[in-house]
Amino acid sequence: MESRGIRNNNPLNIRRDLRNRWRGEKPNPSPSLGRVDREFCQFTAMKWGLRAAVRLMENYVKKGAQTPRQIISRWAPPSENDTASYVRKACKRAGLDPDFPVLFWADLRKLIKAMAWIESRYNPSDGELEEARETLGQWTMDNEQ
Repeated sequence: MESRGIRNNNPLNIRRDLRNRWRGEKPNPSPSLGRVDREFCQFTAMKWGLRAAVRLMENYVKKGAQTPRQIISRWAPPSENDTASYVRKACKRAGLDPDFPVLFWADLRKLIKAMAWIESRYNPSDGELEEARETLGQWTMDNEQ
């Protein structure tokens, strides 16, 4: 059985918010397993769900979340999740130190891939994430060679 995130083309399970309209988001949610999913965004294709995830992670970094622990703590707060466990699992899967700043796109890409696996058991390819990144235009982590 495929996960909710895969069915919705939303591998990080981005919550639906009527104030935000994502590129590629379905305007009217369609039934998921016989019911309309009003809680999470549904995208027309996986590339749009990945694009939204990259945009959110980019915004977290811009607003001061520099380490995987800080990024995940904002994404999956302790009021809703076992954040410490999420950090451990994501960092182990990504091969990142939870308290070392994510300075380059390569590291953020690893973190997003790990988070997609935890959220939806989806393993996006580097190519999928590169395509998502390219749709955003200028990237703030431009100190990379």
